Amino acid sequence: MRQGLDKIKRWLFPPWWATLPLAAVSAAALYLTFTRGLEETALAYAAYLLSAYALAAAVGLTVRACRPLWRRVRAIPLVVRWREDAYFRVWAGLALSFPLNLCYAGLWTTYAALRSSFWDGAQGFYYLLLCAVRLYLLRRTPKAPGDMDRRRELKVCRWAGCYLMTLNLALLWLSVQIVREGQSYDYPGTLIYAAAGYSFYCLTIAVVNLVKYRRFHSPVLSASRAVSLTCAAVSIFSLETAMLTRFGGDAQFRAVMTSSTAAAVCALVLGIAAFLIISSSRKLKHCE
Repeated sequence: MRQGLDKIKRWLFPPWWATLPLAAVSAAALYLTFTRGLEETALAYAAYLLSAYALAAAVGLTVRACRPLWRRVRAIPLVVRWREDAYFRVWAGLALSFPLNLCYAGLWTTYAALRSSFWDGAQGFYYLLLCAVRLYLLRRTPKAPGDMDRRRELKVCRWAGCYLMTLNLALLWLSVQIVREGQSYDYPGTLIYAAAGYSFYCLTIAVVNLVKYRRFHSPVLSASRAVSLTCAAVSIFSLETAMLTRFGGDAQFRAVMTSSTAAAVCALVLGIAAFLIISSSRKLKHCE
């Protein structure tokens, strides 16, 4: 059994001297397929299979080549702390996302002032509220277990829920702009595929972390992960509007799909905010 798996691994991930020519041949085959109009021929399907195999081999080669570098990176003290300390990892995530959200808020607010656009103003308002909740959690997230007493953590969690309630108002306004007035996000060129990959990555990571950090029983960490899940859900909604604008059918179909997703996302954000407020308030009563 072990020998069979080793043979499959060698065939699936060949050495570099076989991977590089394979990648060149698959690239040439795809070039001929798309430039000569051969998409519906047997050559095209053969080129697709070859390119898929070449991609898997190239990914395996890249991973093997980067292993020595990754071992050096893992030895860096800051990386070691990030991998082993969940509290520091959440705090670092908030610290990195806050300036990015602040730039987005400034950009959309500037657009709103220059264009006199309610759509841009709603975008700017949303990102300003997102900056506020991230800054609030950034300043109050403990950097290690025991740095904050339980009662204070519950109060922070409750206020985070209140911030999300206000954030939901901006999201409702954006949804109205999209559904009633036909506003939407627009990603130029093939950037929409990168946005799709990033949105689904953020959603997957947010769900996994939301479950994983429950074992710490920290209300502040739960609130931080809830905010990340909210942002990921809004990203999926934004991606849907962009994809419907680019690839969607008639106006009625786009309106139905957009309104359904908007209602689901707004209900999710409202439910998360209500859960944070109600659960933290109940636990605070038991702490008295």
